[in-house]
Amino acid sequence: MKVIANVKREPGEKNYSCLLTVKPIKGTVLGCGSSAKAAIEDMLKGWNETTEYLKEEGEDVPALEIEYRFDVGSLFSYYDFVNIAGVAREIGLNSSVIRQYVIGTRKPSAERKKLIITGLKSLADKMQQAVLY
Repeated sequence: MKVIANVKREPGEKNYSCLLTVKPIKGTVLGCGSSAKAAIEDMLKGWNETTEYLKEEGEDVPALEIEYRFDVGSLFSYYDFVNIAGVAREIGLNSSVIRQYVIGTRKPSAERKKLIITGLKSLADKMQQAVLY
């Protein structure tokens, strides 16, 4: 069963959160951590504990295919090898603006989010075409 887990960091917060909602069992699991990866790991630990409990109670627990969705800050935290300045150059945006999105002092518009993800995909395409000799 495909489900969505939202990974984000609220403005002014130090920790990231990952919220998984599993509608068939009417359950949610929240993970928190100092990075997006840590929040996801915490959520998965909570899901595993929930699964064990439900199975002990005789409940059917669906196997999950989790799709992670990120806000801008958690995206750069999770993919920590991605360089903010490089993405900014790729999309023609000032890197300080993206940094403000990452730390949460500004929220990107839907158009800016689309621009950022298009830039990331463009960089990924360029990397796939790279050849080492």
